[in-house]
Amino acid sequence: MLPRMQHDAWETRVTADGSRTLVDARGRACHSRHGAWSEARERYAAPAALPSRAGDAGRVRLLDIGTGVGLNLAAALEALDGSGVALDVVTLEVDESVLDAAAAAGPDPVCAAWHAPVLAALAAARVAPAGPERASFGEGGTLRLLLGDAPRTLAALPPDERFDAVFLDPFAPAEDPGLWEPEFIALVAARMAPGACLTTYTASLRVRTRLAAAGLAVGSGPRVGAKSEGTLASAGGPVPALTPRTTRKLARRLALLRQGVARP
Repeated sequence: MLPRMQHDAWETRVTADGSRTLVDARGRACHSRHGAWSEARERYAAPAALPSRAGDAGRVRLLDIGTGVGLNLAAALEALDGSGVALDVVTLEVDESVLDAAAAAGPDPVCAAWHAPVLAALAAARVAPAGPERASFGEGGTLRLLLGDAPRTLAALPPDERFDAVFLDPFAPAEDPGLWEPEFIALVAARMAPGACLTTYTASLRVRTRLAAAGLAVGSGPRVGAKSEGTLASAGGPVPALTPRTTRKLARRLALLRQGVARP
């Protein structure tokens, strides 16, 4: 196992699959300790089915909410390897210290071929004031890093900018409530192109209700290790079915919400 490394408020730890995650002073990890790389691949890149989302121009537009270590973006690059599809990313991060810690730790040895270009693109995107608005990323793709409050930075994008896939990966709703509020969920949904897919690790009924209230079809996401299933949501496309019991609970909650009886 690799040694633990400290960088300001973040500590690097090795997860069960040998890849690394960052843990903050409150003990919050950026990834599942079952495997950071496994989670990025199985929870985000694989269910998003990125190669199938390329338009006629051969490009996929990805909104990455919670840049963190950058492993989700690395998994997206891996998923598109050899496909001839370019990846155009807008990634949102409020805490620059996590980017500093990830850069200091360097490419994850388990997935260095994919993680190294992510770290390089993030470093280029952070150059100021004369740095590029979009850094080169992968095979013909681009990366734009938006720092600061995510609702504000997302709302400031051009009105017609849409995405084919969304990775929703902030801290848990109890820890980072602002990025799970109905207003932000609605803002994200409004940025999704027809048929776009959103994937997230939470299976919270409240979050699923908010996704459905924003007009998205809601389904189950894959399990990763010992963690429960996640959630997939689509702007008009198919999603894996929820269990009948969960479907009934979601329908009841959504009906109460629309009647003004339940809280959003």
